[in-house]
This record gives sequence, C-alpha cells and structure tokens, in this order.
Amino acid sequence: MVLYADSLGLGTTWIAGTLDRPAFEKAMFLKDDEIMPCVSPLGYPAGKMSLRETMMRRGVRADTRKDFSFLFFDLSFDSPLSENTAYHDALEMVRWAPSAVNAQPWRVVLNGRLAHFYEKRSRGFVDKSGWDLQTVDIGIAMYHFACGMEEKVTLILSDPGLPLPEDTHYIATLMVDA
Repeated sequence: MVLYADSLGLGTTWIAGTLDRPAFEKAMFLKDDEIMPCVSPLGYPAGKMSLRETMMRRGVRADTRKDFSFLFFDLSFDSPLSENTAYHDALEMVRWAPSAVNAQPWRVVLNGRLAHFYEKRSRGFVDKSGWDLQTVDIGIAMYHFACGMEEKVTLILSDPGLPLPEDTHYIATLMVDA
C-alpha cells in the first residue's frame, strides 16, 4: 500500500516508535487479541521538510544504509554475498527498504533460487506484550525483494537450519520462480 501510494505521488511513512499504540488501538475499537503495530498516514507531501523532521532523519541516519556485504550472504552467514549477483537489484531494494529507526534488521542468505530471510534482533523493539516491531520491518523488506523480482516468488516457511549468529532467527524463505 505504501509503495502504491508513492507511485501515485502521495506521501506516506510508517509510524510506530512515536505512536501511542494503546490509545490508537482503543480509538480503533480493536479486540483484546488484536494489535496495531504501526500506522501509515497518507496525504500530499510538504514542499520542504520541517526542522524537526530533518533532525529526526539525521538522528537515525535515514539517508544511509548498511553495506551490502553486511546484510546479504552466500550459502551461509560466513560468506558475504558479492554485489555481482543476478539478484542485485532486488537486494538493493531490500537494502533501501524502510525500517524502524533505520535498524535494517534483515539478513538474507542466498542459496541458488532461495532467499532465506532472517531477523537480527536489536534491543528495544519488543514491547511488553511480546510483539516484535522488527517483524514488520522484515515483512516490508520481503515485499521489496518480491517487487524487485517482479513478484515472481513463492513463500516457503521451512527453516533451512543454518548455524545462526547471536540474536538472529529465521523468518521465511522466498523462492524465485523459474
């Protein structure tokens, strides 16, 4: 929805960290077993960013990204992926995907046509109820990969059982359709 809104020239963003989630959930009449991890306002962007927005973006380094070799791996976490890969453009879309405070919690291990997505957990993103906001970030990253592959992917939920770095866990695999 956010990418589609952008394609229409509309402005939007993900808001989670500064959102009073309990108040918003109450206003939306959510049931006890429902949560609203984030919201996305929609409208026409201002011609110029406010000083506050500029400072917030600078504070989270919103216009920078982690190195390709830090996020993407070939067959295992021991082998950084070369940028000279057939999936480079789709992985660049993942690298530039938005995430809460620009944490970029995703790690992707390629194995042939399989792109295994993992979450590298950062402190402070799991709330009192156990909801992990970075899971939303991983979903956004996976969608960016699917868009980069022109949505010619199949979702697989089968952990490949790779040895994992600390605070890292498996989310899902996207298989690029032949």
